[in-house]
Amino acid sequence: MAKGMDFRARKGTHRAQLGLLLLCCPAMSLAAPPEISLGYDARYSDNIENTATQAQNDLENRFSLQGNYQTDPGKCVASVDGEIAHSIYTENTYDPETQINADALGRCELARGLSWDVENQVREVTRSSRQSDTPNNRTRKNVFRTGPDYRWRLTARDSVQLSSRYENTELSDEAEADSERVTGSAAWNHLFSSDLTAGLSASVSEVDLDTGADIQTRSLSVTGTKRWATTTLSGSLGVSEIETELGSVSQESDGIVGDLSLIRTLDSSATIFLRASRELTDQTSDFDIRFEDFTFELQESNTLEATSIETGLNKSLNNGDRLTLSAFANRSDFLESEEREDQIGVRAGYTRQITPLLSAVGNARYQYLSFESDQSDDQVVGLDLGLNYRASRSIELAARIGRNERTSDIKAQEYEENWVLLSIDYRFR
Repeated sequence: MAKGMDFRARKGTHRAQLGLLLLCCPAMSLAAPPEISLGYDARYSDNIENTATQAQNDLENRFSLQGNYQTDPGKCVASVDGEIAHSIYTENTYDPETQINADALGRCELARGLSWDVENQVREVTRSSRQSDTPNNRTRKNVFRTGPDYRWRLTARDSVQLSSRYENTELSDEAEADSERVTGSAAWNHLFSSDLTAGLSASVSEVDLDTGADIQTRSLSVTGTKRWATTTLSGSLGVSEIETELGSVSQESDGIVGDLSLIRTLDSSATIFLRASRELTDQTSDFDIRFEDFTFELQESNTLEATSIETGLNKSLNNGDRLTLSAFANRSDFLESEEREDQIGVRAGYTRQITPLLSAVGNARYQYLSFESDQSDDQVVGLDLGLNYRASRSIELAARIGRNERTSDIKAQEYEENWVLLSIDYRFR
């Protein structure tokens, strides 16, 4: 699944992608055959619904198909990578469900400086962070966008880029708003040196929700990118204005917006990263796809000031072990209601290579949530331990045990869960 408030630990996080874009780019050259794998997970939980009382145990049987593919470089390129899964619950606690987490991207160069992009993203997203990550608190979000990019080189150091996008967002729950979005942007960039670029960017977007609301957003920013031998830093800082109209009612808000990206290679085995963004946006945007720990409260207002920051370390040790550390903080400030939500969390994962075929894994997560409207605070803790065994070049087996716990000022939101997971993956080669 794409993201969740609590631990639903599998063997990894998938970024699924759909292959339909391959059909739109007939001129692209085909690369190596796609990688495809089949998986089966059996997950037993002693509190499958994550409830405070009357815990119900159940066994989730999950069948998955994963694949990825990328074309060779050429005038047209495309990449696909994804997972489709189907879950059946032995005790019928939930109805059988199909989960899709998908990204697909295609780009064709139509003429010198002119290209056309097509992109589709699908995620199973969380409806509300006040509730746990169960099928009843998830909805499928599909974001499709397409449009042209034109880059015009004015001088050896100056260039202008014009972009336009049509975007359609659909949520699987009919009670939630879908949207159509049209965005236009213009950017000027100046090359100060071989490793420093800066410029200006302006964008305008208009969103039509199927509820009848219209949302217009206008932004103006200063942008820049700086590269060193082992570090890349890029970002933007500017102002934005958002206006919502529904019937005869109109509301405007403005604020400082920006984004930041830092990637630094410490040595051949370690990398640190930092990503941050602050936007005036609406709930049908892809902000919760770009920042997977961010949750739109789909029952709240349409527009919000969304802020997210995450940082982490990926380290490979000399003995084959792997260490991952990350931390994140999010804020949702809803512009049409009094609700404001803050989240802070940390994650840690360690993989110990016991033998060339056998490894032990451990993951831990802590998350603190604060809700301003009712002055309530929640804490979520998760821990899992397990073993991975590569039985052959194509078959991998895994076993995990874990525990999730949530404490809250609102007792109905609390729960405790213990779970066991057994899985097998078969990779076609």
